Amino acid sequence: MAAPRPRWRSPALAALAALALAACAGARSPSAPPSESSAAVHILDENPAPTDIHDLELLRRRATMGHLDEVREAIAPRLASASKTAPDAGRDALRRLSIEMALTQGDARTAATQLTLLERDVGRLGPAASPEERAIVALLYSDLAFRANHLGDARTWSLRALSLLEGSASPLLGDARRVLARNLLALGNPTQALELVEQARAELRQSREAEEGDRQELLLLRVDILLALHFVDEAVIAASDAYDGAIEHFGGDSLPHAEALLAVAAATYAAGSLDAAASMFVDARVIFDDLQAARPASASFPVSERLALRIEQLAALMPAGPSGDDSSE
Repeated sequence: MAAPRPRWRSPALAALAALALAACAGARSPSAPPSESSAAVHILDENPAPTDIHDLELLRRRATMGHLDEVREAIAPRLASASKTAPDAGRDALRRLSIEMALTQGDARTAATQLTLLERDVGRLGPAASPEERAIVALLYSDLAFRANHLGDARTWSLRALSLLEGSASPLLGDARRVLARNLLALGNPTQALELVEQARAELRQSREAEEGDRQELLLLRVDILLALHFVDEAVIAASDAYDGAIEHFGGDSLPHAEALLAVAAATYAAGSLDAAASMFVDARVIFDDLQAARPASASFPVSERLALRIEQLAALMPAGPSGDDSSE
């Protein structure tokens, strides 16, 4: 079915679409991934004490909800005591989580340092490294490059991840499509980005192993893409789906709830309902402020760099006070 034609355009919508394209300054972008070459065979050390990750699902969920400091405190001693050389899937999973949390907060230096270690450990596996393990490294490099506004490198890394996973039943496949779609949107290709998102939605619906956090990220990205395409009615519906998903799977006063509220605010603003958008925006900002207030006084980064940036940008579009619904021409 052909995509619907745009039915509404305005300078305000152009400003909203720009929110999806904003990239945060960070550390120097990693180089683009090297081309494939024949891998050397490594003799792997035995690991008599692999890192405990019995609670990994809970830790990842808590991190997604915005309790990053609590999760970081729980995994730091495990990473510190993990083997530096032996294969350790638990260590690598916790390091991945550590990198994702650093990227969420905008701590590019920590993310880059930890990613170097993860890449080294996966590289030590040689031919024993699974496509999923190598794809995780590529996706994290894509995130790091994206946050440094090196969009070409981000796209190259996401294509590398997708090529490693294509044709598999890996739950990471939908996430790889999402990351590539985000990069294409930032590069000014929302139509292809939407096609990838729809593919990823279908794959994540079929996957029993996909995380709810990945599904939520996909819903939020879909709102951004629809706004960029000026499909306002569709964006309002997609934002409502994101809101329902956040409440169902993460509850109120969580980071996904705040992100979804901002998505609803942006879509509602684009539809011309200024007071409703302002109300959603205020609710999102309250959640963000509460999550920030719960963090240690020594914290150097926001609970979510993306959320902080979008609040700042959307604040410039919000009315100073209630003025009744209005329709922008």
